[in-house]
Amino acid sequence: MMENRYLYYLPDTVRELQEFQKLGEIEGVILAEAALAKDAVVNNQWILTAEKSGLLRLARMMGLHGAEVMETEKLREEILFRWNSRSPYTLFHLQDWLDNCLGAGGYTVEVRQEQYLLQLVLELWVKEKKAFLEKHLRKIIPANLMLEVKLNTNTYRKLQVMTHGQMKEMKWKYGQVGLEDLSAYG
Repeated sequence: MMENRYLYYLPDTVRELQEFQKLGEIEGVILAEAALAKDAVVNNQWILTAEKSGLLRLARMMGLHGAEVMETEKLREEILFRWNSRSPYTLFHLQDWLDNCLGAGGYTVEVRQEQYLLQLVLELWVKEKKAFLEKHLRKIIPANLMLEVKLNTNTYRKLQVMTHGQMKEMKWKYGQVGLEDLSAYG
């Protein structure tokens, strides 16, 4: 198809010559490679469409260490968290940022003003983000505010209608965590 593009610009008398048809094939490959390179450059400008190489460039600019060994989608997620973070002016801004990071319902947040304490309780299905949140929230919340990040291991209130035997029989899961894994937290 690309060789046709090259031949399209040639006059009819030259287009029929075998040498120019061969040249059109060669130039077509070069034009196809250039089009792919152009698409990659355009895609790497944006976090959502970037390839691994573009994400690694952004990670270097952000000072993100260990990015080379991360999966592409995990790296994209980490860069998006950092890119979208800003100092939350209100609790609603913080909740909006946490909704983007963890998903709605993945946490509960409470501010105890008299104790200068921000308490964040994570649901078990987002537990792998605990270390990141502790580190990153410490950077964006006010310096005089203490931070406490916990996991919600007390799920009995949500499950009181079932017994452990019933949950085990139906291979019940809390988020993405199975009952066997959940009992290790109890």
